[in-house]
Amino acid sequence: MPPPPPPPGSSRSRRPLPRGPLVRLILMVCAIGLFLIGYQWGNQRRFGQPPAISGVLVTPPMALPAFTLADGTGQAFGRAQLEERWTLLAFGDLGQARGQLAIQRLLDVYHHLPATAEPRQRLQLVLATPIQRDELAQDFSRLSPALRLVAGEAGDLGKLATLLGEPANPAPQDRSVLYLITPDARLLAFFTPSQSTQEVAADLTLLADWPLEALENQNRD
Repeated sequence: MPPPPPPPGSSRSRRPLPRGPLVRLILMVCAIGLFLIGYQWGNQRRFGQPPAISGVLVTPPMALPAFTLADGTGQAFGRAQLEERWTLLAFGDLGQARGQLAIQRLLDVYHHLPATAEPRQRLQLVLATPIQRDELAQDFSRLSPALRLVAGEAGDLGKLATLLGEPANPAPQDRSVLYLITPDARLLAFFTPSQSTQEVAADLTLLADWPLEALENQNRD
């Protein structure tokens, strides 16, 4: 008498998975694809190819020369004050609409960064203005502990503005370009007035997460 058929769901009723050439080819293609993705990502991290951003990336990052400005308390502000922190810098006369709009734009970017995120913790906002207006500077400085208002002689300020590519003779109502400077005092990117502060904050987060060692590799290449 033949044995009864196995109950449904038992191991004897399952058909073996196909192991033909087509299945092996599909598995091989998937494995190669994963390998290439990982290899490309690893090369990007190693050789300093930062992620795509909506702003303008400076490649290689440009080292800033020594310069001398001062804040409202008379404390010096120069290249040394750019080190160890990320800096988002703008130019504008604090006594005109352009300078005040620049401060608002800087603060908007800052507030779009998550409060606990490292980029926000290590970011300083700097407005470089041709004339130090003490009363206005004190009022605006209260808006955020990350904000610094600095001024300097026309020669020093002009050289820095020219080096960074600041437009000459902008209209007073024009929004400022924002310049992103690395903790080793190099210009990494700039953001045009057409970019929203949300886009700038997103770009800053991506770039601040990129290892500075990768940027150094890029600079040597």
